[in-house]
Amino acid sequence: MIIKGKEKYLLLLLLLIGIFGCSGIKDVPEMKEVINQFTDLSKRAAVLQKYGEPGVVPSELTLCDMTKPIVTKSEEKEGIVYYTLESTIEKCEYSPKSVGTVRIFVMGWKNQRIVKFVWGGPKGGKVEY
Repeated sequence: MIIKGKEKYLLLLLLLIGIFGCSGIKDVPEMKEVINQFTDLSKRAAVLQKYGEPGVVPSELTLCDMTKPIVTKSEEKEGIVYYTLESTIEKCEYSPKSVGTVRIFVMGWKNQRIVKFVWGGPKGGKVEY
C-alpha cells in the first residue's frame, strides 16, 4: 500500500505528534543513577545521601535488600518531577515478614535533588511488620 498526497503528510504529522507529544516529562539523569545503584545497600545509601535534601529520604529505605526499582509513573507538578517506583524486598533482618513484598514510593526531583519522598506502602496494602 502506497500513501499518496495529503494523507502522507497527515500520517507523518500524527506520527511526530505521537512521538514528541508523549514525552513531556523532563528526564532526570540523576534518577537513573539512583535506580542503577539501588540493589547494593551501601551504594543506595551513598547515592540517596548524594542527591537527597537533608531529612527528605527516610533512613528506612536503606535497611533492606531490594530489587532494582521499576518506574510505574512520572509526572511534573509545580516544577517538581515525581517518579512513582516499585521495588521488591529481597532480604530484611529488620522486618523478616516484609520479604517478598513490593514497596511503592514516590521521589520528587527539582534541580537535580530529591526534594520530596512519599511512601505508598506495600503493593497489597497489608503491612507486614
